[in-house]
Amino acid sequence: MIDGETEARAEGLAYGAMVFRVTPGTTTEIHSHASEETWIVQAGAGHCTVDGKRTGLIAGARVIAPPHARHTITNSGSEDLVVLGFWWKHE
Repeated sequence: MIDGETEARAEGLAYGAMVFRVTPGTTTEIHSHASEETWIVQAGAGHCTVDGKRTGLIAGARVIAPPHARHTITNSGSEDLVVLGFWWKHE
């Protein structure tokens, strides 16, 4: 798991971006952080849960996780779920 908020803090930044993969049949750990996050699905299929609301994910889907929202992503497909993520803090 890549912790983008830790990386951004280490670099003195209030924003960042990354591409991450969720392998078939797995779910990321539920977590939250101070930064707002936007995900754009590049490939694969699955769903996410943001503060208890479940949303389906397919290529092209966009999801916003507000600051401090508990969230997780599940890959329910047979291929890697590839996601482009952007995050930033409202200072």
